[in-house]
Amino acid sequence: MVVPIFLLLLFGLIEVGRFIYLNNAFNAAAREGARFGSVEQWQYTCPKSVGSPNRLTCTEQVTRERVAGAPASFDVKATCTEVGANGQQSNVSAARCGANDLLTIKINTKASGPEAYHFLTPIIGQLIGSPVISGQVQVVVQ
Repeated sequence: MVVPIFLLLLFGLIEVGRFIYLNNAFNAAAREGARFGSVEQWQYTCPKSVGSPNRLTCTEQVTRERVAGAPASFDVKATCTEVGANGQQSNVSAARCGANDLLTIKINTKASGPEAYHFLTPIIGQLIGSPVISGQVQVVVQ
């Protein structure tokens, strides 16, 4: 009688630990990608797999490569925003992204469907559903 409850608690703890680990991995990858994209040396160390290298595409690829233990499918989006003197923000193209602009890196899993994050234990997945794991970092370009 106690064994099913014990197993549910055990696998529940394992699933929560896995979820927290992936959440931390997404945030760490976003931080590393943002650090890479915020300095001018990005153009010298851009991965060879990037077709048309610019600050945003290179930063997205570096961020993808830094995600440890990620699910099979996740999205990485890098954007650059110019902050005006009055505090207004406007998006900037990759070619114009430069000093004092705000670089934002977002990583997330799909919300639903076969590419969404799923718990390994079916009972836990039915109780909780498919959560979205995400990470986001903003840095000022140097």
